This record gives sequence, C-alpha cells and structure tokens, in this order.
Amino acid sequence: MLRLRICIILLISNGLLFSARLTIRQFEHQIWQYTNQERLKEGLQPLLYDEGLADLARIHSRNMLNFGFFAHKDHLGDMVGDRKNKYYPQLVIISIGENLARFFNSQKTYTPQELVEGWMNSPEHRKNILDKDYTYLGVGVVNYGDRLIATQNFATSLVKMLEPPARIYKRKHGAMLKFEYLSTRPTKDLNCVLRFPDPKSRYQIDSQHYSIGSKPVQVNWLDARTFQLDVDFPAGKGNYELCFGFEGGYYCEGIKLRVK
Repeated sequence: MLRLRICIILLISNGLLFSARLTIRQFEHQIWQYTNQERLKEGLQPLLYDEGLADLARIHSRNMLNFGFFAHKDHLGDMVGDRKNKYYPQLVIISIGENLARFFNSQKTYTPQELVEGWMNSPEHRKNILDKDYTYLGVGVVNYGDRLIATQNFATSLVKMLEPPARIYKRKHGAMLKFEYLSTRPTKDLNCVLRFPDPKSRYQIDSQHYSIGSKPVQVNWLDARTFQLDVDFPAGKGNYELCFGFEGGYYCEGIKLRVK
C-alpha cells in the first residue's frame, strides 16, 4: 500500500532574507543541497535529485500562484499522489511526501538556506526532510513580485519506465518496456505482475498452477540498474496495470496500459 505524508503548511512572512542573485533553477538546487546537509547531520543518506519530481513540484507551485490557493489539495481536488499519477505516471513509488512554503517579502530577496531552516523548525516538515525511507527529492519554486512559493516532493522510488506509457497498445503486438531500478533493495528481490482488466480472468501459469486476475511477468536485467519487460495481453482488450514489489507487497501506482 502506498504511504503518503503531507505536512502542516508553513507560512513565513515579512522575513528579511538577503541572497546573491540566483536563477530559479539554482535556487531549487540549493534547497536540495541544504536539505541533504540536514540529513547528513543526522547520519542519513542524501536524497538523489529527480527532475520528474521537480517538474511535479513546479506544477503545484505554479498552480498555487495562478489559482490563488496555498494547500496540499490543489484547485482540482488532487493531492500529491494524484498529481504524481497524472503528470509522472512512469514512476512507481512506495511512498511520497510534500513540503510547502510561502514567502512575502518587500525586499524581493530570499535564501534557500533560510527556507530549509524554516522547514526544519516545523516538526511536520522536519519529519519529511529526515525520513530515512525517502530516497529522492524534487523541488519546484515560482517567484512573482514579492511572493515566492516553494514545493518539495519526496519519494521512496521503486522503478521508473524510461519512456512514458503509450496512449494505446495493440493486443497482438504486446509491448517491450524498459525500466530503471531505483530501490535500495537487492535487484534479485524485485517481482512484477500484470493485472488484467477483469479481476476474475484466469491465467494458466503451467499444467499445475494458475492465477486469477493477474499474471507474473519476468524481469529481464540488461545491466545492474536497467531491466526489460516483454509483456503480452492474454486477457483481451481493456486497461491493464503493471505492479512492482517484493515478497509480501506490490505497488501499482501509475503504470496503466490501455490495450485495443
């Protein structure tokens, strides 16, 4: 089951924040760097940067500015997990979290360091930054006049499809899909199943074994971190779903294959 953590919203206002002039991308990367400094102080592994999570964070920051709200639930009613599935479906995650910050400053100057310090002084934000299970981070910042809005998206990432899913797959052709493995667990532990459109569909694995509603998919390793799936669609047309995981649990967020 996907784990979701979003924190209480942080509002920092009227701070006197002075910084050398940075581009927005430099500002985002410095937030990531200062976040990792806080983790290293606690003996935790640094978070790797994920541009897909950063794009996800930028979308939310931009929407908060454009539609005049400041919340984890966006103007369409979506939370961070919903947005991940909508805008970054090729990423399969075990857990996801989000930090938000907003500045109002007539000086129009801000520092990434003070922003991270503000999060660290808030217990719920601090939990996200120091969560030992998170492995990836993306940061999205927007700035307009005296306002700055920042979003951090944290994730415990499992696998990433190297190309976004096609709009339609043809049943008779199947699909050859390549993935990057992102988990810290040994690659030998990874399993994959394909869920059928009809959960009652029966699939004969061999002469003595069958499954209901899904079938196992062999993971073919190409190198230490990349693998390929050769997927067929034995249950006919409809919406299939790829699920990845380990013994005892699978994660099915995001990768849906529409077959005609």
